[in-house]
Amino acid sequence: MTYDVVIVGAGVAGCTAAILYGRAGLRVALIEKHRDISTHKALCGHFVLGGTQSMLRRAGLWAAMIEAGAVTGHISRWTAEGWFVPEPGLPESISLRREKLDPLLRTIAAGTPGVDLMLGRTVTGLLESEGRVTGVRIGGRAGGHVSGRASGHVGGHVGGHVGGFVGGFVGGEEVHARLVVGADGHRSPVARLAEAAEHVAPNERFGWWAYYRGVVPGGLGGNQIWSLDPDVGILIRTDDDLHMLVAFPAKARLAGFSADRPAALERFMAALPDAPDLSSAERVSKVIGTNDYPCVRRDPAPRPGLVLVGDAAITGDPTPAVGCGWAFRAAEWLVESTAPALRDGADPAAGVAGYRRALRFIEAHDRLGRQDARALPANPVQRLITKAALRDPELGRRVYLFSMRAIPVNALINPRTLVRALWAVMRP
Repeated sequence: MTYDVVIVGAGVAGCTAAILYGRAGLRVALIEKHRDISTHKALCGHFVLGGTQSMLRRAGLWAAMIEAGAVTGHISRWTAEGWFVPEPGLPESISLRREKLDPLLRTIAAGTPGVDLMLGRTVTGLLESEGRVTGVRIGGRAGGHVSGRASGHVGGHVGGHVGGFVGGFVGGEEVHARLVVGADGHRSPVARLAEAAEHVAPNERFGWWAYYRGVVPGGLGGNQIWSLDPDVGILIRTDDDLHMLVAFPAKARLAGFSADRPAALERFMAALPDAPDLSSAERVSKVIGTNDYPCVRRDPAPRPGLVLVGDAAITGDPTPAVGCGWAFRAAEWLVESTAPALRDGADPAAGVAGYRRALRFIEAHDRLGRQDARALPANPVQRLITKAALRDPELGRRVYLFSMRAIPVNALINPRTLVRALWAVMRP
């Protein structure tokens, strides 16, 4: 089987890339190890920050998520200086639980002309020729195979491949492509097979969360974040009239949270300033989370003909809820950078270099995220900007856009901002 692009992993990044490559007129194999299209990632948040809003609207995914029940809105933030509530008109975040989001994205991808969604397949090796990755070897039990043609769409398929059947390839099949994309998560088997260079940084917080019905928010706004320095609490509105309650305490508190997770989570939330009222709330899910989630950054283009996207490339600190947003946006940058050359039959190497440059936006934010993941007290610059943001509306707007990952790091952290912040806190 020969395609323009083979994507390993049908999560947020993989499905988004497949959809956009297919719309660009390319033939795409989207390989997913799970056999059920409704399988979803459990150990992951789903709150997509406002910096991703414009990308989701361009891709038509914002409307699809709203139709599936997603909830949109701004985020209010509590700090030692008080509540910060964003002004109207700023980018909104969007929240749709992964049990709805993942099947939605796979369904859209499978219905995109040119895209073949191959379920129940595991990548067992990389194919190479003359020092270049030229495809993957897949194995595993027979699973579903869904394509745009099977879904009633026309387009994209050429050569000897016939789309639209249900069945499976069992072991040893080769899928050739001019570009291989690893979108297979923070433990990325593709990155391991490629021996991709990686850098791991510690995370000194742990995280637990659960869904509740009947929560009455305190404080200001429906979505709220408490920056307690070093602990972080989060309250997020999501689909089906649910709230997601999240605790990210420093690891020094781990022992006190281990005996009874639901009780510990509720005690943590009840102790927050202007805490949500849980007296009539009902927990409707297990308390899930992790005691250790290190930050991982890999070379996004470890071999010629191979790129990594989403968590496979950068797994950031989950506390600021960047993961899904980075996955959506990096997938768009990847397709914008490489699709023209692939469509023209040219070498995508220059496009891959462009993708590397685009990722610098994420990498700069990730460097700060790694510092915050150490759960150390706020430094003087952070305290200054936080205090000034409550006194200076323009600084407040800029801080909000930064927290939504809507602007680059240097749009906030620069000499001009620091001078303005000093003036804001010193003037009467």
